[in-house]
Amino acid sequence: MNLFKSLFKQDIFKQLSWYTFAQLIVQGSAFLSAIIVTRYLGPSNLGIYSFVQNYVGTLLTVGSGMDFYFTWKIAKSDDHFRDVQQFIGYKFSIYILLTILGLSAAWIVLPKDVAFMISLMLVPACLASLSVFSLYITATDKARLMSSIQITVSVSLLIVKILLVVLKAPLYWFVVVSAIDMTLGGILVMLVLLRTEEWKSFLKSFQVPSFIKSIYFLYSIRLSIIAIVFWQLLLRVDQLILATFSNAYTLGVYSAAVKIAEVPNFLAGVLSAALISRMAYVSTKDDDISKEKLQKIMMSYLLVGSIIAFGIILFAPLAIHILYGAKFIDSIPVLRFYALSIPGMFMNYFFLGMYGAQDRQHHQVGIFGFAVLINILFVYILTPIYGLSGTAFATSIAYTFAALGFYFNLKK
Repeated sequence: MNLFKSLFKQDIFKQLSWYTFAQLIVQGSAFLSAIIVTRYLGPSNLGIYSFVQNYVGTLLTVGSGMDFYFTWKIAKSDDHFRDVQQFIGYKFSIYILLTILGLSAAWIVLPKDVAFMISLMLVPACLASLSVFSLYITATDKARLMSSIQITVSVSLLIVKILLVVLKAPLYWFVVVSAIDMTLGGILVMLVLLRTEEWKSFLKSFQVPSFIKSIYFLYSIRLSIIAIVFWQLLLRVDQLILATFSNAYTLGVYSAAVKIAEVPNFLAGVLSAALISRMAYVSTKDDDISKEKLQKIMMSYLLVGSIIAFGIILFAPLAIHILYGAKFIDSIPVLRFYALSIPGMFMNYFFLGMYGAQDRQHHQVGIFGFAVLINILFVYILTPIYGLSGTAFATSIAYTFAALGFYFNLKK
């Protein structure tokens, strides 16, 4: 009991006021959206919808790597405006290139209806580069502003999705809303910042660098990029691999379970966002006090993830029946096995930030890369034997391996 009191008295929980309030609403809205959309679309349409989201998400993992690099850079920077001005041009240029490549591959390889939905999400992807402004707000500890914008976006999109269900809209419209979801937050933050003279001058001097110059920039931060690419692949590779030897219905059943498990996983991201400045400082120190603080933060991540996982395993049948209904009953065992990945997921978020602050990206590349290979291998081994539960368990093994790899590597 004293352990609980000691952990929850730490600054890690005291600093989450605005972020916690915002994320309760954001994740609550996302959770309601997932339930409403899943029940409306059914397993088959949900499978197609999830594949489109994972295709686009995987393609834009390079952007996630750039975001991670920039967030830690700006957290330790003494000239935030300069860094944002430089970085947004590179990201915009890279997103244009990725959009062209992604659209070409989709129309060549995939069915035309799926390629069309991917196009609906990818065409506005260049505007997703405006998320750099959101990273600036987060890294400079403007929690109230960032939280207000997140709440506005999440509640607005929830209302739109409810209207689409009421109007019995086709699948394409839900894809359009997903595209808006990628871009709206960054646009709103930009509009708020442009009210100041400093940021107005940003537009006057803004230039998009050439593809060659942007690729050279990517090469200069290649370890950060590759590490996050592997991390993002680890989050999606199970569903991508499953899509190669299953149908839309099976993928929909699996995706329904994943959507429930992913909601608490976002709490790990909230903890990382709220503590980025603190982590950037203590992670680079070698004194005993800093090590003790890191140990407490790590234990907090593990404790919260374990409690959530236990709750999901215990109440999985009730959750599936209440949230999705009888047609998703096959998702119950999948959800239970997938919940085993949550403690590992929380720990990976912690180590992702800590290793990034210590500039140990080469370790991230090795551990995440090997975890992706393990996930792929076990998906192919366990799925034919145990079905979708085997796929979920393979993912749990991969997350746990990555977390243990980071922990034991920390001792070296």
